[in-house]
Amino acid sequence: MEVCGTHTHALMQFGLKDVYRDKMRLVSGPGCPVCVTSQSDIDRLLYLCDQGVRIYTFGDLMKVPGSFGTLREKRALGADVREIYNPLEIIEDMRKQPTTIAVFAAIGFETTAPLVAELIAEIEKSGVKNLYIYSLLKRIPPAIEALLSDPDCEIDGLLCPGHVATVIGETPFVKLSEKFEKPFVIAGFTAEQLIFALEKMYEMLTKGIIGVFNAYYSTVKKEGSPLALKALKKFFETSDAEWRGLSVIKDSGFMLKKEYSVINALQKYPQLYKITSKDNCPCGQVLKGKLEPEDCSYFGVSCNPENPLGPCMVSSEGSCHAVFLYRT
Repeated sequence: MEVCGTHTHALMQFGLKDVYRDKMRLVSGPGCPVCVTSQSDIDRLLYLCDQGVRIYTFGDLMKVPGSFGTLREKRALGADVREIYNPLEIIEDMRKQPTTIAVFAAIGFETTAPLVAELIAEIEKSGVKNLYIYSLLKRIPPAIEALLSDPDCEIDGLLCPGHVATVIGETPFVKLSEKFEKPFVIAGFTAEQLIFALEKMYEMLTKGIIGVFNAYYSTVKKEGSPLALKALKKFFETSDAEWRGLSVIKDSGFMLKKEYSVINALQKYPQLYKITSKDNCPCGQVLKGKLEPEDCSYFGVSCNPENPLGPCMVSSEGSCHAVFLYRT
């Protein structure tokens, strides 16, 4: 299983799932931050739109269906929803209308979290008011642990995300490999890097080797990125978080520390806790590797990139989207 949306896309793009079909069955896991954002969190953002709150978000989240539409549809009906590429863009935008109340939907994994930390630092420095952070940031290692703890788990090895490993290093994956006695390979993203990683995974599986092999050693260091980890420690603490398809996973989220609760959207709008929703599609099963996209009855029929029923078809890193785009 790979747990990285960029890996999911690349494996399909380069045809590697077919190339390795006779050696290994490659399945996609919860590696796309848009895909693992829960239905409840989408509905909470839609609720904020209805309250006249400006929403800042990354592009793919705009199209994820909630129980009552999407952020893109809300914008078409007049809501103030703005796509961003860099969180720091928000500071300059807020300066133009300083009395506007806004919420940044901060999605992502350990890779994105340092950028959000930098935004928080800029909020402090600039004195921008009325901007709140809704942290939907998640931690990959607890999700892997939850997957491997499933009694029905059929995962024999993990292709670890190179971007996340660049931040957190090798150690968290070493602990998981030892606990579950499975091989882990940290992989890069080019065709050559992925082939190198897959060949090493096949060797470890056939020889019964347990441990972590860093096939992305040019970028990933054992200790990770000290600067990024320092930023995460300064602004965030771990918290339980809800993942689509995986329910609530202990210590799998990044929550703003109490010192920064004044900009925490959940502190500003505690009524959000009361909004809970159920998934509207089988994306959760796909994210757990228990349902192949092509085996979903909606795939390519009522669910396609133009009319997605769930986030796995919406996101450019979603497994359903990748299979639809590159299927032969």
